[in-house]
Amino acid sequence: MESRKDLVNRLMEDYCTENSVLAVIQIGSTAKGYDDEFSDVDLVMVVSDERFAVLEKSSQKFVHTDKYDLVFTTVVRLEDLVNSESDEDHWNYEKSIVLLDKTGTVRKILEKIAEYDKDSRIIRLKRYYLEFWNSTLSCFSCLKHKNDWGLRIYSALAINELIRLLFNLNNRWSPRLQWAFRELPLLEKKPADLKAQIESILETPDSDKLTKLWNDTASLLREENYTWVDHPEEIM
Repeated sequence: MESRKDLVNRLMEDYCTENSVLAVIQIGSTAKGYDDEFSDVDLVMVVSDERFAVLEKSSQKFVHTDKYDLVFTTVVRLEDLVNSESDEDHWNYEKSIVLLDKTGTVRKILEKIAEYDKDSRIIRLKRYYLEFWNSTLSCFSCLKHKNDWGLRIYSALAINELIRLLFNLNNRWSPRLQWAFRELPLLEKKPADLKAQIESILETPDSDKLTKLWNDTASLLREENYTWVDHPEEIM
């Protein structure tokens, strides 16, 4: 059975002999150390603008198989991620591995992508807090109307935004949700027994659990003297 190392070497041999391939970056669970027996290999192939245009026109800028995923991009598109508003765009390149860099610039670009943007921190905190609060309010409405499906959906949405909020509160990009519980223990600022609170809400959401989680979170934000915590309408 082909090992992941052999697979990566084979992919490099298959693609990197082409002059249009400028760099190869390994991302995903195998780069971050979260891989298991079912993990595939994720590679970002940085190609020339001309090659990318051809791939884009033929809808081949993404290749998915059971063993590997290839995403094709360009240097310019990679540079655009430095200012991306999506946390995951930045988190994806944390601990990424540069396997090839013919341009000599890719490593520096990746460092800029992965570096947390403190200048946009407050904007992100407000956005995620507002979405967390709105989803929590929707949970209370669903409880009132005995809408169990809606309650569970909005509980999950609230937790999704809470996770994004907490990582930014700790000056970190929010990870993909499937890896959030691997990184939550690393956060210093977070509600007590956060994992247990989230698991309990997802299993059986109710007003007491949701209220406690919101109060615990709001207390953390008040410690930084954010007046908008108790007046979400100020954010809108």
